[in-house]
Amino acid sequence: MPFGVYVHYPFCARHCPYCDFTVTVTRDVPHEGYRDAVLAELRARAEDFAGRPAAVSLYFGGGTPGLWPAACVGAVIDGVAEVLGLAEGAEVTVECNPEEVALPHLVGLRAAGVNRISLGVQSFDDALLRRLGRQHDGEGARRAVAAVVAAGFQDYSVDLMHGAAGQRVADAVADATIACALGAPHVSTYQLTIELRTSFGARAVRGESLLVEDDALAEMYEAVRAALAAGGVQPYEISNAARPGHAAVHNMLYWTGGEYLGLGAGAHGYRRVGDGAVRWSNERHAGRYARAALAGAPAEATRETIDADTLLEERVLCGLRLDAGLPIDAALAARFGANARRLAADGLLTIAPDRWRATPRGRALLDRVITALVTV
Repeated sequence: MPFGVYVHYPFCARHCPYCDFTVTVTRDVPHEGYRDAVLAELRARAEDFAGRPAAVSLYFGGGTPGLWPAACVGAVIDGVAEVLGLAEGAEVTVECNPEEVALPHLVGLRAAGVNRISLGVQSFDDALLRRLGRQHDGEGARRAVAAVVAAGFQDYSVDLMHGAAGQRVADAVADATIACALGAPHVSTYQLTIELRTSFGARAVRGESLLVEDDALAEMYEAVRAALAAGGVQPYEISNAARPGHAAVHNMLYWTGGEYLGLGAGAHGYRRVGDGAVRWSNERHAGRYARAALAGAPAEATRETIDADTLLEERVLCGLRLDAGLPIDAALAARFGANARRLAADGLLTIAPDRWRATPRGRALLDRVITALVTV
């Protein structure tokens, strides 16, 4: 079973109005102290993952891990390699924002062992970027992509966002087309969602319309997928597309049921235990997390035990996100086969001997399809 490591770096220069992630906004970031806390948690949790194969991916997410000095990132990479092992050619990704991308820092990250950058572009359209509260403009996004390439990264992702009020289908397609034209080997396309604990959430509660209508959103989604495919970046999952050989290893680990160790404030972890699994999340407050980790007792906020039946349902939820579909075994066929046949008759699912796939119509209604499939 594949295994990966996720490191959450919660610090940001500012809080984006749509973001509900674990974030701490401060000008005085304790870079070295947080590095030490993450390494302490790594050592404390190592026994839980003893005997696993070396990690195939190491992902630094946030927050804005692009703000972390390359020396700190390198220390964590070295720590993971020493304590858990990093497979040869393991994918090592750092998320960066365009306005924080500088060539010397990118070169430093690459020298530290990073081999993939995930660039939070969101859009190349200046007006949309302003509505999203982003600090860069379209030209800055283009310069950031050029800097990533100039630093020697052959593997990188451009993240795009669609669905904000005022965005047209043609605008979303233009963003996807530009990303392809710039040569991006991987593109992630996310629908804007409104979370209550955000600035956008407060505006929505006051009655402000911040999203395009559902029909327009469905059209936008399919048009973006088509534009990416036409540009040589083939969709392989609901929100991700890649050129051949550039599908994200870390993403695929999540969608195929791999194990992962989550390190850092608010990070989530998952490991198999017998025929079930456990999932946990860390304390979200960066200071409380760091104090606990440095004391040798990582502060968990939640812990969930997952039984075999729930694991089957989660396999369906994750597997149907993939364009390749959900591989079927006897357990899945016995439990959900009748529902699958009904969904196929409704044109929402295709059934092959070895897998089930959502149809284009099924993709647009995927949450409903999954609910109908697992309700027995």
